[in-house]
Amino acid sequence: MIRDERGSMSAFLAMLFLIFLLLISVCAEGIYIYTAKGKAMAVYMSGFSHTKGNYQKELADMYHIYAMDPRYKKKLETDFADRMKESLDNSEDSFLFQTGNTKLSDEVNLTAQKGEVLKYQIRQQMKYEIGSDLLKTWTNNIRTSTDLQKQITDIKGQISKDEKEAQKQQEDRENTKKSDKKDNEQIKPSAKKDPRKGFMKLLKEGSVSLVMGKKKVSDLPIDIVYGKKDTTKQKIWDFMNRKTMEKEMDKLKETSSADSFTSELPVIFYAQKYFHCLTDTSKKEGTKYEIEYLIAGKDSEKENLGAVFWKMIALRFLTNAACVYQDPVKEKEATLLAASVLGITGFPPVVAVAKNLLLIALAYGESVIDVRNLAEGKKVPIVKTVSDWQLSFSGLATLNCKQKPAKQGMKYEDYLLLLLIMQKDKRQKYFRMMDMMEQNIKRKVPDFKMDQCISSYKITQNLKLKKLGFGGMTLPFAPYTDLKLSRFTTY
Repeated sequence: MIRDERGSMSAFLAMLFLIFLLLISVCAEGIYIYTAKGKAMAVYMSGFSHTKGNYQKELADMYHIYAMDPRYKKKLETDFADRMKESLDNSEDSFLFQTGNTKLSDEVNLTAQKGEVLKYQIRQQMKYEIGSDLLKTWTNNIRTSTDLQKQITDIKGQISKDEKEAQKQQEDRENTKKSDKKDNEQIKPSAKKDPRKGFMKLLKEGSVSLVMGKKKVSDLPIDIVYGKKDTTKQKIWDFMNRKTMEKEMDKLKETSSADSFTSELPVIFYAQKYFHCLTDTSKKEGTKYEIEYLIAGKDSEKENLGAVFWKMIALRFLTNAACVYQDPVKEKEATLLAASVLGITGFPPVVAVAKNLLLIALAYGESVIDVRNLAEGKKVPIVKTVSDWQLSFSGLATLNCKQKPAKQGMKYEDYLLLLLIMQKDKRQKYFRMMDMMEQNIKRKVPDFKMDQCISSYKITQNLKLKKLGFGGMTLPFAPYTDLKLSRFTTY
């Protein structure tokens, strides 16, 4: 049987041509979809920029912190979808889109991640504002202050050494003069009033009255929302008891460290720039002692100021104790005063301990005078010399002396920053900043809340793209291609 192959070549070529057209259409469709996705993404990113522009204005103006306004969040999805539809529909190209649903997700607010979100923005804001000279100056100041912690160990060692030497002298005297009753009564000085008692009585009145006197002090309440309230109370130093004083000095040594201070510099300079303190008189309403709250965490302004005063006194004590123990004149005065205070009961070991406690009390009293200078906006030398000293033993009970502010040294604001660096719980300053920011902005926007301000988020937009048509036939066969655009952004 003979097969009829006429026309087979034509059919074969026709099929090859159709396959070729199909491949061309698929390639054209791919290029079309790829180009359409680029167009859609451009419109999407434009809408994204629009959403970021709706930041909380008062927060940005007052603190240079950026986050989405909570009021805009409520209409973000609708607004974003409308802008996408308007931009795509009004386009003059040949792409045909249908906008689907818009979803806001993965929201991170300013108070999230244990303060790390706010910390990041602060570091970004301040990294170009901290000059190398400023960094070097503060590094030297901090090291000078914290290196003096070893003086506490030296002071404790001096007390123990003096007591042992006095004990040995007493034993030698008793062994060589047992038969001479007159010699046992050779020192009978008339007892004098111990200035430490009057000084301790003053301390019990509180640091605010001790430093500020009769000056008016703000006592507004602090609304603590994000920070942790500090409920600890200041314990008055007992300059009459050696063991108690040694315990207090050990606590001071533990709390006066400034580890990793370089990493904390951006935030403390930010605090100085955007928050107020006692010596800053520019703020007329609201909380006056904001930086003091960042440090102390009390729920009233007066308590915060008082807590900061105590901390400053303790810091100044470190440097003043170093000075007083290097002054042989003061050491001699303290020895005579200790013997006079103890009278006939003062045998050498007790006199030696009393002498050292008097020196410590004098250094602490001098520290109170220093903080008075600081509160008045004056400078205090970082390390004192004999010529800088202000308080005498005779003025210790009343803290009356002539104040000597220095031309060179650290100011009240500098000590605030030092205390911020030395905070044990370094995250608390960020949470307390949130409290201050919210409290101040609420005076303009009553319903403002920091934990509703979105710092970062993701927007997902669903689209449908109509495919190309060839001679009335769409290839591939589904008429629309689904597109899903999604991006994560942060301020």
